[in-house]
Amino acid sequence: MRIIATYTKKWLVYILSFFLFFTAVLLVSEYYHERKFRLEALNEKLDNFAGLTDRYITKFNISDRKDFTGLDSLVDMFPDQTIRITVIDYQGDVLYDSEVSNTATMENHLMRPEIQQALSNEFGTNIRLSGTTNFKYYYYAKKFGQYFVRVSARYDINAKKFIQPDRIFLLFIVLFFLAASLTIIVITDKFGKSISTLREFTLQALANKPIDEKIAFPENELGIIGQDIIDIYQSLNRTKEELMSEKAKLIRHLNMLDEGIAIFSKDMRLITSNNHFIRYINHISDSRVFTGDEFFRIHDFDPLFSFINKYLNEEGRTNLADIQPTYEINLSKAGKYFSVKCIVFPDQSFEVSINDITRPTKRKILKQQITENIAHELKTPVSSIKGFLETILNGNTDKARTMDYLRRAYSQSCRLADLIHDISLLTKMEEAGSLYKIEKVDLEELILDIAGEIEPLLKENGIKLDLKIPESLLIYGNSGLLYSIFRNLFDNAIDHAGKDITIRLENYMKDDDFCYFSFSDSGTGVPDDDLPRLFERFYRVDKGRDRKKGGTGLGLAIVKNAIQFHKGDISVKNHAGGGLEFLFTLAKDARSSHE
Repeated sequence: MRIIATYTKKWLVYILSFFLFFTAVLLVSEYYHERKFRLEALNEKLDNFAGLTDRYITKFNISDRKDFTGLDSLVDMFPDQTIRITVIDYQGDVLYDSEVSNTATMENHLMRPEIQQALSNEFGTNIRLSGTTNFKYYYYAKKFGQYFVRVSARYDINAKKFIQPDRIFLLFIVLFFLAASLTIIVITDKFGKSISTLREFTLQALANKPIDEKIAFPENELGIIGQDIIDIYQSLNRTKEELMSEKAKLIRHLNMLDEGIAIFSKDMRLITSNNHFIRYINHISDSRVFTGDEFFRIHDFDPLFSFINKYLNEEGRTNLADIQPTYEINLSKAGKYFSVKCIVFPDQSFEVSINDITRPTKRKILKQQITENIAHELKTPVSSIKGFLETILNGNTDKARTMDYLRRAYSQSCRLADLIHDISLLTKMEEAGSLYKIEKVDLEELILDIAGEIEPLLKENGIKLDLKIPESLLIYGNSGLLYSIFRNLFDNAIDHAGKDITIRLENYMKDDDFCYFSFSDSGTGVPDDDLPRLFERFYRVDKGRDRKKGGTGLGLAIVKNAIQFHKGDISVKNHAGGGLEFLFTLAKDARSSHE
């Protein structure tokens, strides 16, 4: 019964509130209705004066005679001597004003608000201060045959009281309902305290503030319910904080992963994703992607979407916990390779992971190519050595030919050793670059040493050497790799550029971070179509450069990798004066990238 009584009080407050609201609307409506009625009464009164003035003008032909002074007699007979009469023609000129003797001094009245209203309506009204008499008037203007008649009543205290409705009744109603409301508030005090306490708790909960331990509900049914709500809320809040902590750990973990991860709900809405996921799908997509929700409009993933839809429809909802469906595809886009995996969870949410496998994939492809090239390159010297030795062992050669075959076998074995050395050097740079020792190297001294080593070859081929290297050009790098860079460039020019040429090596610029070099020859050059492939392993130009002096085909590949080891870059072009020109940079300090 007490619960029923409590809710009865509550509904009583609701009913009273609605009653008060609609009563207030009614009172306001009545207030404006009465005010409108009083205005209409005032307008009717002024309209009588305007009509009387028009009839007087017509009866005595005042308009035709252009003498409106006769209206003074009419105005004197008005019972209200504060009434002001003004006659205005259609051009706005004042023909008569009961309070102004010389109307010629009055300004044009055509744009007065009440005149403008009278032009398009039955009459016009306005309340304002008169610039002529300096009194505030209520103006009433009406259009007649050839003129406007404007009747003005002074807008003083009496006029205001006449227009405004009687407020005593309204005040009585307001006081009555205030007293009734106060009575109801007192009667329902306990119910109000419970509501107030519950409201305080709600505000603290909405603001995510700690719940005040001092909050106490009255000992009634609503108070007990309120206390139960607080207990449940605090329990849920503790659980929420624990979940938020675990979620933060999960997000930090996802962002630390190298693969892109996104988790979606069963209605394909994004729950969470890491930065790599957005970056990877942007690389795969043909258009710009800003959020993980746009993942489903990328057609490259259509096979994956078919798999997902299979397990999100009615047929695929059974036994998901047992089979744990997974799917994997590999995608290739713009020179990059990605492995995309998906797993569907028992609640039909699913996870999509994208892993960038470009490096291992390219390395696998490269190793396959290298293996094929190595097999091809090894085949020639091994076959030659085998053939020479078999001929010698068969005893079908004399001493002179035997010595010639042995020299050729030795030459091929040297070429084989060079090939193995170059392959080992490239492999070490790519897979164990951190094992190279970084130390201070004098490039001038190193280059001069190489020049001394190749001097016999230069003389044999009639090659001139032009070196422009500053003294004590010091950098931090690996001396062995730096030696390989310059030695291979020199050997490449000597072996392939031709005879009677000039080789130039110039350190043409340096800044705080890099040294800039130009290596060129005045030889035959290479076709432009072959330039992009000069740094490929085992690539040889068929035209313009012969192979009579052999070589492993790895020299320029070693040059490029060694320069990249030293944080530099290299490009090649046909020199304007003939031959090739290599432009490359070497970092002054290669330690930071290999520590």
